[in-house]
Amino acid sequence: MIQSKSRLFAIVLLGSLALNFFLGGLLVGKHFGHFAGPDTFHPPPMGPRIHWLIESLPAESQEKVRPLLQTHRQNMRSQMRQIRQARRAVHQQLIASEFEPQALSEALTASHQIMAQARGKMHTLLVEIATQLDEEDRHRLAAAIRKKPPRHKDHFRGPPSDR
Repeated sequence: MIQSKSRLFAIVLLGSLALNFFLGGLLVGKHFGHFAGPDTFHPPPMGPRIHWLIESLPAESQEKVRPLLQTHRQNMRSQMRQIRQARRAVHQQLIASEFEPQALSEALTASHQIMAQARGKMHTLLVEIATQLDEEDRHRLAAAIRKKPPRHKDHFRGPPSDR
């Protein structure tokens, strides 16, 4: 009887220990992610992409706006490249061995301007999409905009300080 109780206690203790290690690993993994140091910085993905909004629409409405999305995708590739370069420039100024406030300020200004241009293009696209939709679909689109975009586990969100 005592031996079976101590055996059960040992099993429960090992199970609890395994669960704690598992949960601890999840927390450490979430905190550190893919970030290995200042030289491996990757900018977090850009804000919500438009495709998750379009997925809230019925299939026939999605087909109506698909040509707009294809045109937009082609136009935004270079813009996204510029945004990534601007973010890297800001990061490089922050980690430079000889910090220059003026250079950081210039990099931040350039980054802000590029982001404003991209935001303007997104706004224009949203107007073009809404023009193609009927009232019911615009209501669906508006409801989707109010929600947060779905998270994708495989997207890297930047270093822990950016979260």
